[in-house]
Amino acid sequence: MGPTILHLGRLSISSYAAFVGLGILLGLAVVYLESRWRGANVISAIDAALWSLLAGILGGRLAYVAIYWPYFSSHPRQIVSLSQGGLAFQGAFLSGVLGLVAYSLWNRKSFWELADLLAPGLALGQAVGWIGCLLSGCGYGLVTRGSLAYDLRDIYGIMAFRYPSQAMISALNLGIFAVLSVLPRTRISQRLRPGTLAVLYLALNAAGLFFLEFLRADETLYFGSLRWSQIVEAVEFASALLALVLLWAWRKRVDASEP
Repeated sequence: MGPTILHLGRLSISSYAAFVGLGILLGLAVVYLESRWRGANVISAIDAALWSLLAGILGGRLAYVAIYWPYFSSHPRQIVSLSQGGLAFQGAFLSGVLGLVAYSLWNRKSFWELADLLAPGLALGQAVGWIGCLLSGCGYGLVTRGSLAYDLRDIYGIMAFRYPSQAMISALNLGIFAVLSVLPRTRISQRLRPGTLAVLYLALNAAGLFFLEFLRADETLYFGSLRWSQIVEAVEFASALLALVLLWAWRKRVDASEP
């Protein structure tokens, strides 16, 4: 399977678009199932997911266009084209969070409870979407040798033995999805404060991406030896650790106050 998954006359469907679309559908399905299992309001959860999704797509595209503005300034018609890739994940994630904040404030819902419901679906959607990136060549890895070298294309169609960075990120998110799906079904779930799953997702995703991005070779903005997204991920990880400490301290105070 290559960059294009299907040809129908003049219509062609790229692998990237197909797998990102599949990831979105599976992510929404997980939100639906998690909402029903937890006894939450399914309609509110799906609405919140859609708000976050639309905000994420817009923010991810704006961030991507801003990074590669010298190219898009000469090709303005391609600004709205997403068929071959073109979403900066950190831009999409941060704008998606803002979309969820806006939804929760507008509808007077708990942001943290909604975030817990959306986190597993987000992780699964990422895992599937990165497979599309692998097939299309976006987010390609560094040229290397050894047991981790695979003959893969970059976004320009050039084949070389590279780190399968996209597959590694997909596996990372699949693992996060497994953790977030299993944890609420264990005995420890009764001790979790709203927001714990969302913060745990943030910590695991930020830490994993920070290290895996050292294996990427696609062009982006650099600050010293770090990609711009790694700086964002470092801040996200530190924020998540602080939030986890606060949640643990709150749980400890609750336990001490109980007879």
